[in-house]
Amino acid sequence: MTAKITVEPSQKRQQAKQLREQQLLILAQQILQQDGFAGLTMDRLTALSSVSKGTIYNHFCSKEDLFTALSVDSLQRQLQLFQRALQIPGHSREQVLALHLAYHRFSMTEPTLFLCLLTATTPAVVEKSSPARLALRQQLELQLAAICQQLITAAIAEGSLQLAAGQSVDALAFVQWAQAFGANALLKPTQQLGLFSQLQPQPTMLLGVNLLLDGLNWKPLSSDWDYHASWQRIMTILATEAPGADGQLN
Repeated sequence: MTAKITVEPSQKRQQAKQLREQQLLILAQQILQQDGFAGLTMDRLTALSSVSKGTIYNHFCSKEDLFTALSVDSLQRQLQLFQRALQIPGHSREQVLALHLAYHRFSMTEPTLFLCLLTATTPAVVEKSSPARLALRQQLELQLAAICQQLITAAIAEGSLQLAAGQSVDALAFVQWAQAFGANALLKPTQQLGLFSQLQPQPTMLLGVNLLLDGLNWKPLSSDWDYHASWQRIMTILATEAPGADGQLN
């Protein structure tokens, strides 16, 4: 009985702290959406929250640490989406497509968190973030990278993909991640500027994935498989599990 009495209050305090931190992150995200990155300050967060500035600093040691916390939240959500996407049946290239689609879906439904990842990698943010939070971010990034690497390794093992001279699993994983991030990060801002205004997001994303994977000779090639149908099937499953942005192809 004594052990239960001493542990339970500590657990409740920890749960309360985690809940409060999540509420602060949601509020910080709302400030970003309304006022941009320059508008998110510790004073602004304090003014709009129900806690003191001291309490906020107990959660985040600086504004930069807050940005890193938002990037951690972003990576955690992406990891959950990736894990759901991997449960969708299909051959290795369809599984890669599912990851690209999940990533695109996240960028559409959580654009602020998606862009936080880029801001949080700047030296000014890294230098003023807590080591523990930076370590957690690195751990999550390694997990996401490992998923991409495992899919490539599995495709090689089954014969769907062959590495050409000078290629490596790490290089292919990086190229896919870079292509996915760049396409999703650029599409909406460029269209807001009036560039590529006629492009439809989903068909454009699928085109990019097919060009990349066909270039790697990852089989089945798009000339031999209806990846439009695969996209629709995967999106239907993801949308059923987690309703959000429309992912229908036009």
